[in-house]
Order: sequence, then C-alpha cells, then structure tokens
Amino acid sequence: MKLLLVCFSVLLLFCSCVVEPTTGPDTAVGPPPSSFFMNQNYPNPFTDTTRVKYGVPSSTTLSIVVYDQFREEVRTIVSNNSHAPGQYIAVWDGKDRRGFKVKSGTYYLEMKGYVPQAAIIFVTAVKQ
Repeated sequence: MKLLLVCFSVLLLFCSCVVEPTTGPDTAVGPPPSSFFMNQNYPNPFTDTTRVKYGVPSSTTLSIVVYDQFREEVRTIVSNNSHAPGQYIAVWDGKDRRGFKVKSGTYYLEMKGYVPQAAIIFVTAVKQ
C-alpha cells in the first residue's frame, strides 16, 4: 500500500510540472484590423517551425491552441494573453506541451477571443 501511494504522488508531481505559462507575442507587427482574423500558417507544410499571423481590432484576451486530427489538444501557443489592438505573429515549433516533436500529420490551429464579437477561427497546418 505504501509503494502504491509513493508512485501515485510521484505521478502527480510529474503531471503538475507540465503546466504552460501565459505565452504569446508581446509586440504588434501591424495596425489594428477592422475584425478578428487568423491567416493560414506559413510555411505549410512545415518541418520544424511555422508562423501564423493574426489580428485583434480591440483590446482582448485570446488563445491559440493546436489540435491533432482526433481533436486532442497538442499545445497552446498563445495562452490567455492580453492583446492591445494590432496584428501579431505566433510561432509553433512543432512540439507538444511536454517539449517532444510531434509526428508528421495534419494539425489544426484554433484562435478563441474572449469578447462577444470574437469568432472561433480554424487554420489547418501540415507537418512533414
């Protein structure tokens, strides 16, 4: 019984270490757009890293999450980051939330804004 309890507590400790901090670009690279947008990632397909440009017309908090073909979360590349109005570029290094490179396949980037006029926007990325 004691051995099982020790293994369980070690597992909990490991799981609590993979929490991601607030992430995302801090500096706008363009003027505020008239509406929320997220462009197709570039390059696509990609091998190591890919970039996606997105814009917010008004101050908001948003997230960009990468999902696999089974709709399981792979990684959050912009996490609840407060954005001033402007255009930004987020970079995904092709790794999951634990830091391991993901295998080749199709991945989906989802941008969610937390204001009433923000829509959920999807982009498809292909990793070679």
